[in-house]
Amino acid sequence: MRPLLPALYSLTLMTVCMPLMAQEPEEERPYEGSVALGYVGTTGNTEVTTLNTELLLTYHTDDWTHNFELETLTSREDGVGKAERYYIADKSDYRLLVQDRYLYVQGSYTDDRFSGFNYQAIVSGGLGQYFIDNEAHNLEGFVGLGYRQNDTDIDGVQGEVVITLGEDYNWQISDTSQLSQGVTFEIGDKRTITTFNIALESEILGQLSTRIAFRLRNNSDVPVGNDKTDTLTSVSLAYSF
Repeated sequence: MRPLLPALYSLTLMTVCMPLMAQEPEEERPYEGSVALGYVGTTGNTEVTTLNTELLLTYHTDDWTHNFELETLTSREDGVGKAERYYIADKSDYRLLVQDRYLYVQGSYTDDRFSGFNYQAIVSGGLGQYFIDNEAHNLEGFVGLGYRQNDTDIDGVQGEVVITLGEDYNWQISDTSQLSQGVTFEIGDKRTITTFNIALESEILGQLSTRIAFRLRNNSDVPVGNDKTDTLTSVSLAYSF
C-alpha cells in the first residue's frame, strides 16, 4: 500500500544501526545524536495534551555522512485527537575528491493524519556544495532529482518526478549555544512542498539543553477543506549523546 516506505527504511537502517554497534571510546566516536521531548498539558475547563518528540542521529566515516531524523507529534483536546504526525527522514552524503562537494541520496516519509493525505514519501539524489565549513559556521546547498508519492482518499496514490533544492546553515554561537536553519523545496508538476526550519539550542547542564524551534510546511495543492500551510513552534528538553 505504501511502496516507498520499505525503500526508505532500508536507506535509514545503516544510519540507525551503526552508531548503536559502535564501541569506540567517546573521544573517537564517529557518531553524535540527540533526543528531544516537549510536553504541554492543561486541565480545568479544557483539557489539552500535546507531546512532540525528536530523534537526531549523525554518523561519519572517511567519505560518508549519514543524517537520520525521526519526529512525532500528538495533540488531544477533551479526549479528541487534534493532531497526529509522524516523520522519518535520512540524508546520506558522499564526499567527492573535488573540495567541498558531495553526492547525496535522501528520502523522507510523512504520515500526517489531519493533513488530508494518507502519506507523502519521496526519494531523491543529487549534488551538494559546502559554501562555508569551519568551527563557527557551516553552510551547504544541494540540488537533485527525485520521485514523490502522494496518497489521498479521493485521488489514491499519485506519483510524480520532482526537483529538490535546499540549504542548511549551522552557527555555533558559543560553547553552549547553537543556531540551525534549513529550507527545502520539492518542486513537482502537481504540487510544490516548501519546508522551513529554525532552532536555537542552549546548554543547561552537561548534555542537557533547551531547544526552541519553529517549522513551517507549505503544500501548494491540498485536498479540499485543508490548509496549505502548517506551522509548529516548540520548546523542548534535549539530551545529547
